Amino acid sequence: MMKKIISLFIASIIFSISAFSQKVISGKVVDKIDTQPLIGALILVQSSGNATTTDEQGYFELETESGNDLLTIKYLGYEKRSIDVNANTSDIGIIEMDRAKTTLNEVVVSASPHNYKSTFKGSNFRLSPVTLKNINPISTEEVLRNVPGVNIIGDMGLSNRPNISIRGSWGRRSKKVLLMEDGTPSAPAPYIAPGAYYNPVSDRLTSIEVYKGADMLRFGPNNMYGAVNYITALPPQKPELRVKLVGGQRNYQTGLLSYGGTWNNLGALVEGVYKKFDGFTDNSSVELLNLNAKIFAKLSENQSLYFKVSAQSEDNQASLSSQTPFTFDTDPTQNPLDADQFTMRRYGVDIIHKWLPKSNLSFTSKIYASDFERDWWRQVTAKVKASEVQAYLGETILNNRYSYLNREVFGEEDYVIVGRVQDGRESTTDSRWTYTVSGFKETLDYDWGAFGEKQYLEVGFNFHRETFKDRFLVADSSRWARSGRTTNDLWYRLWSANGYIRNEFNVGKFGVTPIVRIEHVNMYRQDLLSLAQNPSTSGTEEGREPNVYTQFLPGVTVDYRIKNGEFYGSFYQGMIAPSKVFGFLVEQDGIVTNPLAGQSINIDPELSWNREIGWRGTIWKQRIDGQLTYFNNTSRNFYAGGRNEVFEELGKINVQGLEVAIGAEIFKINQHNFRVFGNINVMQSKVLDGKLVDKDLFSQVIHSNSTQNEYIEKVNTKSIR
Repeated sequence: MMKKIISLFIASIIFSISAFSQKVISGKVVDKIDTQPLIGALILVQSSGNATTTDEQGYFELETESGNDLLTIKYLGYEKRSIDVNANTSDIGIIEMDRAKTTLNEVVVSASPHNYKSTFKGSNFRLSPVTLKNINPISTEEVLRNVPGVNIIGDMGLSNRPNISIRGSWGRRSKKVLLMEDGTPSAPAPYIAPGAYYNPVSDRLTSIEVYKGADMLRFGPNNMYGAVNYITALPPQKPELRVKLVGGQRNYQTGLLSYGGTWNNLGALVEGVYKKFDGFTDNSSVELLNLNAKIFAKLSENQSLYFKVSAQSEDNQASLSSQTPFTFDTDPTQNPLDADQFTMRRYGVDIIHKWLPKSNLSFTSKIYASDFERDWWRQVTAKVKASEVQAYLGETILNNRYSYLNREVFGEEDYVIVGRVQDGRESTTDSRWTYTVSGFKETLDYDWGAFGEKQYLEVGFNFHRETFKDRFLVADSSRWARSGRTTNDLWYRLWSANGYIRNEFNVGKFGVTPIVRIEHVNMYRQDLLSLAQNPSTSGTEEGREPNVYTQFLPGVTVDYRIKNGEFYGSFYQGMIAPSKVFGFLVEQDGIVTNPLAGQSINIDPELSWNREIGWRGTIWKQRIDGQLTYFNNTSRNFYAGGRNEVFEELGKINVQGLEVAIGAEIFKINQHNFRVFGNINVMQSKVLDGKLVDKDLFSQVIHSNSTQNEYIEKVNTKSIR
């Protein structure tokens, strides 16, 4: 018995000595250039193999032996760093990490709490990884509402087809905003059909950046108003399995499963996201599956390779035409059009290679491609007086889907949207679109010296190709038909050779960054159905309606750096590429019309002169950061004013406004911050020239006495041209 007691006593002493020999080492890991924290950096102890990662502010704590030891810090895209520690080391302080010269912007995302990206010249707004994590958004629309100058019109519940407006642009399907995912345009066809029929799910986003300054000319077409760049998640620094399950009202479900890690010079991540939602009205639901994988490999000291592949499918029961003011007031959840259905699938791939022949010279080569297809079956509708619905539909259809009207009292100006009935049958139509996009982009970066400081030259060239098949089908057997006769079959093809040259000159506290972009576009349209019905057609090239144009887009940004911030001003010419909406029209004697047989298409891009001046930075001991920007944009060759609103005589538009964004640290407890942020946007727009035609006034909209009187009053006061 005595021997056991002695053994336990000795063991406890040894355990106590071992415990006291352990110590805790802390520190903070940041980017050497912008001093912003690196989230998830891996810290390894050589002797014990213990490891940890940095938190959202870049801090870490780690137990080591009390004697001498070696810490190794690793972060994907940065040079590995080793630090010796001894018995007296407890707080290492700030550890600065050098970004590897082979690093790609698509891989590393700064964890800066600031709401702007300092390396972008001109106004921009940034939603950091920390901000997105704290918001935990259901959709991208939810977070974009926090960006000054951005207006959102919700659609279909999960941001599947976002309607984003920047600085007064037409927001329908974000057609006048450049949308990107990891720096690559993500619209199904950025030139011909830029509508946002694909949008990445918010669950796999790390950061969102919104660009509005002259540096937008680096990215692509449709740069008149602004661009949104969705940045997806990085491979984690150590192997990690992540599971996320969320549920809510109206059968809202989200499931995320991902696995990834970094092994020596290779980082990899595989993700899957499933979402489901029943919508806010009857007969509306969405089911979505998103899969993606990415690999980043450092091939050698001067080469790296990035590969990303993604896929998304969607089944959406949705109607855009079930409500009138009367039915909305009666029951806003009613949607009797139960047969409408939207299905889509998309595949995409990005391959990026970076090579440094010299320490100050790099070449980045990107190959990208995507394939997109959608079917949108929608019931053919009619707008009838509410008092005549029963006589129009018949008892069976009325009681089946419109019975909520049975107890209502109808006024003279009450209308209801119903399924159109002809010969006792309902009908449906299908808009079937197929897109393929591919391209190759080469970018040269060269650092050179002048005026005793570093200067930065960037040159990019891009060869881009698009095809778009636009078919329209009609079925008159029932609203459930999913096949019909083709009534429209259009074929679009486009190739573009475009490029830019940009140099960042630095002289003391001043920076001047001129940039020039050139776009050469060659596109055509064919009416395949018309050609198929013509027995004299002589070849597949017959009937092509071409539009070829070259556009020169200059810009410049001037900035002056002060303590904790900078003042800046930018000036550039932006463009909206002629799409299928207005790309195949003719302007003659000031009037825009469809071309006659054999007439050459001469429509040019919509162009604008964009001016802005502003400040961004921090004040009050860096506890408040923000932006203040005044902008003034004047557009010309303006055709598409809005949905069903076009300029019969091309317009000239001026939009000016003030954007303010503020983030403030209210208090800090240990390493935890409580921050608030907000924004204000004031804007004024004015039509300077042109003749606007609103097709709604003559077709879809049925006016009440009050709206008719309002229109007559405006005409009499000559406030409408």
